[in-house]
Amino acid sequence: MTQRQWVENQLIKHGKITRNECLREFISRLGAIICDMNKNGYLIEGNHLRGAYKTRWGMKNDYVYIIKHKPKNKIYTKEEV
Repeated sequence: MTQRQWVENQLIKHGKITRNECLREFISRLGAIICDMNKNGYLIEGNHLRGAYKTRWGMKNDYVYIIKHKPKNKIYTKEEV
């Protein structure tokens, strides 16, 4: 599975994905993947989350992408849903 497929599956399955989630999966170009998906008919919006998770140094921020619209002509496989 490619990084783009993994991101797409997470967005379809959960409706959102965070920057730190992707970094844990060694995906560092999330912004580029989201940009490509938006060009291919998806509508994905991003929001800054303050205090999204706790570390031993205090609360840290994160960035979340939320899927608003999926392209109608895309055929999803059983693994993608």
